[in-house]
Amino acid sequence: MELGVLRQSIEASGELVSADTVSMMPPSIRRVWQYQVKQLAPEGSLVQKGDMVAQLDTSELTQRLSVKTAKLEATLQDIETSKLRNAKQLEELRLDLAEAKMSFDKAVRKFNLSDDTVAAIDRIKYEKDAVIAKDKVQLTKQKIDLENQSAKQREAMLEGDLQKFSSEVTALKKGIKSLTLIAPREGMVVYGNDSQGNKIKEGQSVFMGDAVLSIPNLNHMQVNMTIPEIEASRVKLGQKLKIRLDANPDKVFYGEIIELGAVFRHKNQDVPLVVFDAVASIDEVDTDLMRPGMTAKISIDIANEKQELLLSLDAIHYESGQAYVLLPGLFGESKQAVTIGTIGKELVSINSGLDVGQEVLLP
Repeated sequence: MELGVLRQSIEASGELVSADTVSMMPPSIRRVWQYQVKQLAPEGSLVQKGDMVAQLDTSELTQRLSVKTAKLEATLQDIETSKLRNAKQLEELRLDLAEAKMSFDKAVRKFNLSDDTVAAIDRIKYEKDAVIAKDKVQLTKQKIDLENQSAKQREAMLEGDLQKFSSEVTALKKGIKSLTLIAPREGMVVYGNDSQGNKIKEGQSVFMGDAVLSIPNLNHMQVNMTIPEIEASRVKLGQKLKIRLDANPDKVFYGEIIELGAVFRHKNQDVPLVVFDAVASIDEVDTDLMRPGMTAKISIDIANEKQELLLSLDAIHYESGQAYVLLPGLFGESKQAVTIGTIGKELVSINSGLDVGQEVLLP
């Protein structure tokens, strides 16, 4: 028997993830909800900021851009034609006005020059001609005003169409450009998953909000763990743990628990085991070896650092549910009942029945 700290651990499974990941999703484009992936950078490849990492199909937007561009060009042509027409119409009306004014002036002079030598009927005619000429001047002025108002209305309508089509063309060009996904930083390409959990591939359709791919920072890796419900009370924040990658189980990494899940859940539909989630940091990340998605075995150290009487688990025997050990003596071995505390993998703590330094027999 000796005093010591009983080392215990909880075994769990986990998956490597990056604590700093940028997800690349389809852009938000008006009237577009589904996108086809035309090209993807190879998964696992290292990219630099500004590199093209995915290309989504642009054919639908390109077709819409062609239609809107044609309407924009037609509107520009209509504006130019309308200006020329308005200018021509106003010029003709101004000539008509000048002619009407001349006719009015002539009619007024003719009336004013008429005297008693002019027959009364002719004088009445001259007066009516002057009135008619004056009315024609006013009518022509009204036509010019109406033409100016009409021109302004046509101009405002065409300018509205111009702004509308210009805005739509600009938005479509921006949308087409946004369908080329550009890496916002350096990192490694990791494909996203579809609704069935399968990796997204070229030629596949994705929807707005789906992650086409992600670019994790490999220098900030951590472990997402699932821990059985029965171990919930023994898992605490800050506990140290060991991490062994399934792809390289001989190398041990160290870390500690930094986050505990707030709810319990079923592990998956096929496995009714109830688990809760936890997250652990990794002390020294190996960027050459570690990749997001790698599975790992986790061993959580739950030692309480309390000094206890420790004994080899092999030395414990049972009889009718009572634990005992065998003590050596002059006349042979004897049984000694003991009360067991915590049981570890190889050692067990003894609460009563033995003293420090006391010898027991092993099988």
